[in-house]
Amino acid sequence: MIGFVRTWLLGLVGAAVFCALLSELTPPGPVKRVQRVVCALLLSAALLLPLRQLDLGDFALNAARYREQAATLTGSAEELSQRLNRTYIHAELEAYILDKAHTLGAQLSGAAFTLHWSSDGLWYPTEVRLDGPYHRGLSECIEGELGIPAEKQRWSDE
Repeated sequence: MIGFVRTWLLGLVGAAVFCALLSELTPPGPVKRVQRVVCALLLSAALLLPLRQLDLGDFALNAARYREQAATLTGSAEELSQRLNRTYIHAELEAYILDKAHTLGAQLSGAAFTLHWSSDGLWYPTEVRLDGPYHRGLSECIEGELGIPAEKQRWSDE
């Protein structure tokens, strides 16, 4: 396809250069008018005749393949973006909980969240598993600030 376009453009540029040179060399008068008509026909032929050789069957098939590949790549990119967002949000939530536990004096060594995709296009926490003994203040903080109710908080001693 690129070879076809290259050949087409080279033919068109060649015809245009030929017509420009011919126009400069032709004396004014009736010969000049004939030269203009001939150049117009030559440029039209250089523009349109190669289109007869174009095989649109392959073009349509390739275009369909490219559309299919683009849809696949777009879907893969969206999925990757969602996974990266989920990983980032999970890490930020864990860092937040561990920092809050340290501030409140809770003995906590880790936190793992269950995240769900919302209709708003965001990940939000629905459950948490906390590695450490129960701490009432931290539990209330998780419920109040993250919206995870106490019954969805799993505490465990290591």
